[in-house]
Amino acid sequence: RYAVAVVAALVLAQAANGQMLGIGRLAYSLGVNRQIPSAVSRLGDRYSTPYVTILAAAAIAFGLTLFGDVEFLAGIFAFGAMLAFTVAHLSVIVLRFREPDRPRPFQMPLNVPVRGTQVPLPAVLGAVLGLAGWVTAILLFEGALVAGTLWMAIGLAIYVIHRRSAGRSLTKRFTIPEEALREAVDTSYGSILVPVFDEPLDDDIVGTAGRLASEDADEGEGGAVLEALYVFEIPMSLPLDARVSPERVQRARQALARAKEVGEEYAGVEVATAMARGRSMGSTIVTEARRRGVEAIVLAAEAPSRIRGGALFGGKGLSRDRFAGDTTRYVIEKAPCKVILTAPPSDLDPRVGGDVPATTG
Repeated sequence: RYAVAVVAALVLAQAANGQMLGIGRLAYSLGVNRQIPSAVSRLGDRYSTPYVTILAAAAIAFGLTLFGDVEFLAGIFAFGAMLAFTVAHLSVIVLRFREPDRPRPFQMPLNVPVRGTQVPLPAVLGAVLGLAGWVTAILLFEGALVAGTLWMAIGLAIYVIHRRSAGRSLTKRFTIPEEALREAVDTSYGSILVPVFDEPLDDDIVGTAGRLASEDADEGEGGAVLEALYVFEIPMSLPLDARVSPERVQRARQALARAKEVGEEYAGVEVATAMARGRSMGSTIVTEARRRGVEAIVLAAEAPSRIRGGALFGGKGLSRDRFAGDTTRYVIEKAPCKVILTAPPSDLDPRVGGDVPATTG
């Protein structure tokens, strides 16, 4: 007796989980085809599931169970399931006529030609049996007809209102990309650390940071502060406060002045400059980012090596090393904030970077 109870509970949990998976797939399909509002079919950031629809369905199911009417629950379940099976089989048949040339990785067997179109007999049989089951559910369960019809009416009303409010036809197909169902990620940054290296690519790095900062200014929030940083690498053989040659200091000042000039070309952007000393470039950048409390670091990815044979011969052997040198990899792994990589320079001109940054965190 106890074993039966345990098995029944497990089967019930598995059935409920399967129904929730079905609800998630249905909500996703309805969302990308603009049949329900995007707010209802919104996808979560972590698992990409339509959590709003799943939570709403779970709440409705829980509310229905509070009545304790098992016959009523069985009736509305049979009403919806049989209707769904019927519509699914009819959809297969209709698609054979509307889109006969559509690529089909799997095609239902046992087809018969009807007006030049191959109609699958299993789909016809499934539609007939599903319709018979739906009618049986209506006849056997009185509440199924009322509750099921009311539920369908509400769904159709939402569909019509949603399409009409957006100025779309009720019969035409509209498809949106999956990304449109995801929540917009807040990409505003209060402060951005921009290491400069006195290289031609510095302009692209600062330009990327300037565009990110100016987006906040365009929204009326005030642009982010760019903190241009030049790092002096001090060898282990010298004390950290060792004297730096005037030539290196002058190059650093010129690089920072250029960064300030480029960054402040963007509306609402303020650029602060600083120099720092450290044993290695990567660790110094991470230390300064943590000390200053910046919200992002902008670096340039490196061009892929032309050398074959992997790291043994100076090439890049792993995919994760393709656009990241030692400094960049260290910053990505240790940084206390987001790291934004600009596109690597092109093969034609090593000074050219990209406009689309890649973000890691």
